[in-house]
Amino acid sequence: MKNDESIERAVRRMKAMMMNWGFSEGCSMVYAVLATTREPLTAEEIGKRTSYAYSSIINYLNTLIRMGLVDRVRRFRKNLYIANINFVALIKAELDRIKDYLSQLGKDLEGVKELEHLNCKIEHAMAYLKRVEHAAEKTEGKEEE
Repeated sequence: MKNDESIERAVRRMKAMMMNWGFSEGCSMVYAVLATTREPLTAEEIGKRTSYAYSSIINYLNTLIRMGLVDRVRRFRKNLYIANINFVALIKAELDRIKDYLSQLGKDLEGVKELEHLNCKIEHAMAYLKRVEHAAEKTEGKEEE
């Protein structure tokens, strides 16, 4: 019983995390179910666990496959799906999006005297993100050694 509760809690947290990163509720739920399952699942099995219609499951899976978050394998004349779990890649993609937003905002503010205070905050945030990237690169280099 405790194990089932822990899995359900993990599914809810994973779904919330994915939605926070901008994924739809359906894609988030399907990914969360796959990420918390050891074995690949069929679309029908995912549908039973999520209560989504089969056609919706297929659409969500196709979206996740295009994004590289889910892999489809063919076994025993059935398509099976498994999550490609790479939190680091998701975080890096989110950081890149944030940097792009900040960069564009900074360009929009160039020469606007009334908003210099905001531009300073943007520069501070960009410097922070560069330090985070630099620290991550150092850590990744040590892990490879």
